Amino acid sequence: MNIIKPNKLKKGDTLGIVATSTTINVAGEESVKRGYDYLRSKGFKIVEAPNCRKTYGHAAGTIQKRVDALHQMFENPEIDGIMAFWGGFQSHQLLEYLDYKLIKRNPKPFIGYSDTTALGVGIFAKTGLVTFSGPAVVTFTSPKVIPYSWEYFEKVLMSGKTPLTIKPSATYTDNKWYLRKDKKVILEKAEGWKTYNSGKAEGQIIGGNLGTMLLLNGTDYWPDLRGKILFVEEDEEETSKTIDRLFTKLRQIGTFDQIKGLVVGRFQTETEFSKKDSFEMILKDALKGYDIPVLYDVDFGHTQPLLTIPMGIRCRLDAGKKQITYLESAVN
Repeated sequence: MNIIKPNKLKKGDTLGIVATSTTINVAGEESVKRGYDYLRSKGFKIVEAPNCRKTYGHAAGTIQKRVDALHQMFENPEIDGIMAFWGGFQSHQLLEYLDYKLIKRNPKPFIGYSDTTALGVGIFAKTGLVTFSGPAVVTFTSPKVIPYSWEYFEKVLMSGKTPLTIKPSATYTDNKWYLRKDKKVILEKAEGWKTYNSGKAEGQIIGGNLGTMLLLNGTDYWPDLRGKILFVEEDEEETSKTIDRLFTKLRQIGTFDQIKGLVVGRFQTETEFSKKDSFEMILKDALKGYDIPVLYDVDFGHTQPLLTIPMGIRCRLDAGKKQITYLESAVN
């Protein structure tokens, strides 16, 4: 597959904001404004897709309205990059209706995480366009944004200098500030990335939210995993039981026969791992018979801060040294 790199973003560019699943109305206008103001403070102009505030059942408009909005964002020459407001549950509905020739003709950064994984991975699989698992607008709605999230967004999408060695964040937060009366963001000291299996590997990056990505298995939107470094994360709705099920699925579809390395994002507190029911126990069963390098508790997923991870770009993983290096630029 030929890789298509989008142009880098720069101050003064326009970001098209899309809601490919859940309406942004759920977030509340105060949060929406805070997220947009943060992006504007970084020099971007904001254009919101017309369906973002619509509601059709549990989605931000019908499938066709969401597809139309995405097509318009790619086709409009005044839109320089496309960012998801957040995720949801239904982004994969759009895949069979997308015009992939239109997307290939108009390559531009497409950025989001969680449920948006379906589109990022699917578009990459169908077109070769480098897409980005990274901050969504919701990342910047927090009253206290950890600078690390913006730092790597800027380095990957605006600078593009490589090689780029990723450093762990010194702090993180997992608290639901929006449920607190004082809206306070509580920062905690990060324990650092963890090695499950030592070893080194090089390969193209693929991945995102694991449960969402697995929705694509058996479809035309499932990517070629051969020789890839797989990055996966999960949200607070998953438990140790369901995460075990997802990793067993990866094993049984032959994923670990194909990939060269595995990188796992930080889980949220609600997942409730314990010494008697740990993530390491899940990995022990899922990876039985395999010796690929594995790094986990890395700074991406549904905690903050959040790395920007480019699909299709070559990286080097040194799990023993707890090091990830992007070997080439993701943007032109």
